[in-house]
Formats: sequence, structure tokens, C-alpha cells
Amino acid sequence: MKFILLLFSIMACSFNQKNNDRYSVINELWHEKANKDRVIEKLGSIYEIKHDGIIYRFPWKSIESGHFFDSSGKLMVQFLFVPKKRFQNLKKVISCRWNEKSEFKDIGHTVHTIESGKCASENISYAYRPSMLLYEFRWEAK
Repeated sequence: MKFILLLFSIMACSFNQKNNDRYSVINELWHEKANKDRVIEKLGSIYEIKHDGIIYRFPWKSIESGHFFDSSGKLMVQFLFVPKKRFQNLKKVISCRWNEKSEFKDIGHTVHTIESGKCASENISYAYRPSMLLYEFRWEAK
């Protein structure tokens, strides 16, 4: 039983480390104004081409991240969907002064609290997407 608990702990730490590493890589790609080849090199070769960019998916097939490029091939917009339990990890990775707000929004027959924030110095924003149960982080060129 102890062995199983130890194995589960190691796997959980590994999963957290993998996500934090991926978050760091995505943020670094933005700062280096990476091109498509560099994004593929760092994030992997299993992606879909969409319009002027590439899309990566979660194992359950929902979109995890998208990376779009300008006419010179440099990143101009990227987004990342993050599960609620990983939200604080990504905010730490980005390490920025967030201007945050929370508002109530009627969606269907329910009221949801929509959390959002903006990091003006990095031109990064996030918003909670209740229909997906995920946070969307978005990097956009000025």
C-alpha cells in the first residue's frame, strides 16, 4: 500500500512539473518572439494547423493552446487553456503585477463569477471560461 501511495505521489509531482514546465516554455516562447519552427521544437510535433497558426490539444481532445504568427513568422498571438487547479501555478510562472477583477454574469439559467486579469507590462490577460471550466490566458502583440 505504501508503495502505491509513493508511486502516486511521484506521478502527481511529475504531472505538476510537466505542466509548470510547459507553462514556462509557452511564456518563454512569447518573450523570445519565437517562430513556428521554434514553437514546434519546444512544444512537440503533434499539432493541427489552423489559419495562420498551430493548435495543441489536451489528451481529452479539447484545445490546450494556440499559437499564431504574423507575416514574418513571429508569434503575434497565443493562448493557453488552464484547468482551475493549475491556475495559480501559471500566474506564478508569469510573475507579473496583475490588475484583477471579478464580475457576475448570467449564463443560461445560472449566474457565474467570472474572474479576469490583465498584466499590462507583458500584454497578457486571463479570464475564466465557465462553459469549459478552464481559464484562458492570452498573449497578444501590441
